[in-house]
Amino acid sequence: MTLGFAMAAWPEGQDPLVGVVADSRLMQDGTTLSDAGIKTYELGGRSAMVAAGYALPTLISSEFVRPFVENHNRKNAKPLGFYDTVRLFAFFLRRSSRNTQAKCQIAVTGFLESGRPCLAYVVASPDLNRVRFFSVEEGETLVIPVGSSEAGALLLQGLAAAKTERRPSFVSGISLVWYMCRHPGAFSSVGGSLSVGSAEVGDTHFSWHYVQIEGRRFLRGMDVTECARASWPSPYVVDYDESWCATLDLKVNQDVDSVYKPEHLIGGGYDIDSLSSPETLFQTCDDPAAFDNGLARAG
Repeated sequence: MTLGFAMAAWPEGQDPLVGVVADSRLMQDGTTLSDAGIKTYELGGRSAMVAAGYALPTLISSEFVRPFVENHNRKNAKPLGFYDTVRLFAFFLRRSSRNTQAKCQIAVTGFLESGRPCLAYVVASPDLNRVRFFSVEEGETLVIPVGSSEAGALLLQGLAAAKTERRPSFVSGISLVWYMCRHPGAFSSVGGSLSVGSAEVGDTHFSWHYVQIEGRRFLRGMDVTECARASWPSPYVVDYDESWCATLDLKVNQDVDSVYKPEHLIGGGYDIDSLSSPETLFQTCDDPAAFDNGLARAG
């Protein structure tokens, strides 16, 4: 199963930023189908997502939403907000997944109209169809992992340790995903290449990074090392610390209070059918003012 995460960060005294990271291994019935699968998707503007679970509903829904958002942004001075983008995506995800009995787990990241970074956690399944929003304040970083719960736990442990050691969160997260790709062990469903994307508050669109780590080069989960040329743009070089990741992997009972645990994300929030009804689907709304007042987490 996937290991991916969405991050929203607002470093003290710096500009806010958001990002997504995922491995690229696709599995079915315990067998690796491909190590070049796409698990990260744009939703238009500065919003993007990372997905785990059944792939087809996610792909279909993102293809519905991204052109609509981009078309709106071309024709209107005010871009479509994060709240509306997530509403649209959740609506189509619900309908494209409900006849398959499949479970889709999504983390979406972007910016509110105010510039505050925000995350949304979306689950569509036979038993649960919910959306929760999480906005961040200055000095705060939030991470939502998707996919393998065991791999996600190690990721959260690592990010908690990185915060304590004052290591950069985004790079540390990329390194931990890469570590599990290289040394799957108990995480055999995690592997392949890396997909990395980010956006800063002043950007108009999400950017997908041409990543270099340990001499390998990746773009959107595709290993392009052998065909890379000097004429290509300079890669985003990740300073990978193998020993730090390995030491962390041997530790147990890490303090993870500084990041959100995925099991805490299920309850509360909005039911998808009430959030995105056919009658109101294409009515544009302002991002809820409460999200800028720290209430997004309450759902």
